[in-house]
Amino acid sequence: MRRREFLRDLAAGAAGLGVGASVASAAQAKPRTRFLLSKNGCGRATGYAEANKIVTVDGKTHVAWIDSVAEGFRIRVRTLDRATGTWSPTYTVGEAHDNHGGPALAVDSKGHLHIVYYPHHHPFRYRRSSRPNDASQWDREIRFGQRCTYPTLMVGPDDTLYLTCRESNRKGKPWVVNLYTKKPDGDWQRPTAILRADEPNYAHFQEALAWGPDHRTLHLSARMYGGKPGRSYPVRYLRSRDFGRTWERADGGRVELPGTSKTISIIPSDRTKQEGGFRCGSIAVDAAGTPHVLYSESARQPSEAWIATPDKSGQWRKRPLLADVTRTLPDWCVSMTGGMTFGAGGWIFVVLEAVPFKPGTDTRPAGWGDTRKEIVWLESTDGGKHFTATMASTPDPTCTHWLPSLERPTGHNRVSVPGLIYTAGGPGKKNTDILSNGVWWVGPPIGE
Repeated sequence: MRRREFLRDLAAGAAGLGVGASVASAAQAKPRTRFLLSKNGCGRATGYAEANKIVTVDGKTHVAWIDSVAEGFRIRVRTLDRATGTWSPTYTVGEAHDNHGGPALAVDSKGHLHIVYYPHHHPFRYRRSSRPNDASQWDREIRFGQRCTYPTLMVGPDDTLYLTCRESNRKGKPWVVNLYTKKPDGDWQRPTAILRADEPNYAHFQEALAWGPDHRTLHLSARMYGGKPGRSYPVRYLRSRDFGRTWERADGGRVELPGTSKTISIIPSDRTKQEGGFRCGSIAVDAAGTPHVLYSESARQPSEAWIATPDKSGQWRKRPLLADVTRTLPDWCVSMTGGMTFGAGGWIFVVLEAVPFKPGTDTRPAGWGDTRKEIVWLESTDGGKHFTATMASTPDPTCTHWLPSLERPTGHNRVSVPGLIYTAGGPGKKNTDILSNGVWWVGPPIGE
């Protein structure tokens, strides 16, 4: 084991034994670094939260997003040298169809980067970095799938790739969440449908994946949004203990594939029944193998976000986050999009979108691309009992700060203190609008 990895694991173990609080407090007190990655971000440059876009390997952090330029939409990558704080030039990986075609990024056991991108109801495009831990050159582009959108990407212990996506149907059939796999030296395999919408036509699952600590169990969160207006669209959960071959509910009950809203676990909520009120973020799993599902409801103000965890019987405990935010940011409320990850020593990191809220004043729910939106950063050093909240973006009521994407483990990368990226600027009027939004990096101090 390399010395750096040994010291990192030693520090994580010490924190787990209860001696990490002072270290965590010191880390919280340090300012985070900020860097403008691009001035050409599209309307969804850093969306969507379920797709990991940041990978740190051996002192380098690779960050991916989507730009819009006169020639069209382009997938970009830049690399940060963590020791010196210097950034590489901007590398172009490939094209995207429109602002939905952003990347999902992961790394294998040998350090090769893997990236999937391009579609909005089209085949995916996939590339592997030509050299380990180097984003400057990529192997040939490979296409797979049919009518795909919104990739997630994980890497197994043998470097098999696992990808979920939404796949739409042409003939009025319900849309599905498909699971694709690829062996290290093989082709992408025909997919398995693991979720199916209740009705035909539009569906948006926001599905997210995370490994359990055994690097064998896959945890999946989703919502079943689409179809009939006015329905409630609560958050759902599934897990697979055998690399995605079979799936079960939180109570251990086997689910016949594809799962539906009637057969998979539901995370109950009493807040709303308005269409589209609930949104998911990323899912995170702690060292004990317990999944933590991050989600929010924003149909009314003050909007709220929760972390939900199941007990051994599959009953869900919901931990609200709004009160933690208002302790230090009293005039704000929170909602998705957002992300969550576990860092060294079991620290919990969460990012959320936030909007100003004062009872009796402006109580409009925050709409898509609302200029009031900012990014809130939350940390917990005691397993989620308490969170501290700070602003990760610099508030500007004239510019939307939104679509945060938080660094997460994908199989072979570890996260100590994660970085995040977000979009500064509005969504535009159409998916094909060429915009000049900022793409911002916020991360740990140089040298960490």
